[in-house]
Amino acid sequence: MSTVAEAPARVEIDARVFNPYSKDFIRNPDPVWQKLMAEYPIAWHKDLQMWIVSSHQLCDDLLKDNRFSPDFRMWEHAPPPKAEADKNDFDKAFEKGFFAVSPQQHLRMRKLTMPAFSRPVMMKIDEKIRDLVVDCFEAIGDAEEFDVYSTLATKIPVRAIARMVGVPTNQEEVFHEFAVNVIKSTRINLGPKERDVAMKATLPGFAFFRELITERRNRPDPGSDFLGSLVSARENGEGLDDYEILSVIFALITAGSDTATDLHTFLIHGLLKNPSQYELLKQKPELMENAIIELLRYGSFGKMPFFRFATGDYEFGGQLIKKGQGIGVNIQAAWHDPKKWGVTANELDITRRLDGNIVFGAGAHFCIGTYLVRVQGRLMLTEFMKRYPNAELADGDGRLDYEWTHHNARRINRLIVKTNAAAAKKAA
Repeated sequence: MSTVAEAPARVEIDARVFNPYSKDFIRNPDPVWQKLMAEYPIAWHKDLQMWIVSSHQLCDDLLKDNRFSPDFRMWEHAPPPKAEADKNDFDKAFEKGFFAVSPQQHLRMRKLTMPAFSRPVMMKIDEKIRDLVVDCFEAIGDAEEFDVYSTLATKIPVRAIARMVGVPTNQEEVFHEFAVNVIKSTRINLGPKERDVAMKATLPGFAFFRELITERRNRPDPGSDFLGSLVSARENGEGLDDYEILSVIFALITAGSDTATDLHTFLIHGLLKNPSQYELLKQKPELMENAIIELLRYGSFGKMPFFRFATGDYEFGGQLIKKGQGIGVNIQAAWHDPKKWGVTANELDITRRLDGNIVFGAGAHFCIGTYLVRVQGRLMLTEFMKRYPNAELADGDGRLDYEWTHHNARRINRLIVKTNAAAAKKAA
């Protein structure tokens, strides 16, 4: 009998087990997630050519494990490095970003960006976003029905970030295109040609922000708003250079614009699908913060995992992961893990204890856009409950439809709410 320790046999799956592009999966992903967590908590996906990690414990462990990097350049199929002379603004901003720098540089950037996320700065952003949210609801008014996607989800998130980083209101549509292409440029599940087209489409946006940063640097006082705080930040006499500031904007867009589009539809859908929880939140608005996190956990609107890349050959979860291989951290499945959340994992409970949740990630790369997502959700739901306390999903399901081909999310692109506003006014 051999005494040499052998590597464990590789557990493998394919699209018959997990196909994130399937319409059946997009409609109802939970049976697939439960199968993955129960039978394949870590497995090599032969079709996606990456590892898929799905249980809450393994997702949490991997996100906190510095051996697995979010740096796309570590991927075995990453495009070859460019010569310095060939690098454009996208490349230079990406290289200076939180996902690409060393742990020491990451810590330095976190310290330097802290003033931009301070309470006084965030309160100013809160005020700017509040007006935006109110304007969106004013446009809806007392309509008997409205589509959450077209009236709220496509209007609030990207404009919120635009206002946060100082984009003039007449440039918000341009900024929206910039944001969409920034996100597409980072998705390894897209083909290299599509990523390249998206990356080139970001360049006018980066040029706009470089001019904005230069204008702030030339002021006697760069200002006390978000961008001004980044320009004036100092640590041991050293500040952020232009591309580091661009990388922060890059990170905010990635974290808080495209994803937050789904935030609004899934928050309202989750509450109106569970009327008793909607009633409870109206009675106890102090539960709002917990409710938003629970609604995100319950809705689990992502269809593709987060990506990490092995920086060496490592054993993880009983499997050998080789240097350069991609790992899909399937946190949407983990949010429904009964080993973490018990037998009610698939139910909405806005009073649930959410200790140890990974809704906004975990470890050093905990989501930078957390505050912006929460404030958007809070302001939107507060205004929605005030205006439409008797709202319900039209025809029982909101005439729900999905953007089936979205590259990343189970995006709801139609959700019709029946406001019952006219009846409530008449009764009053």
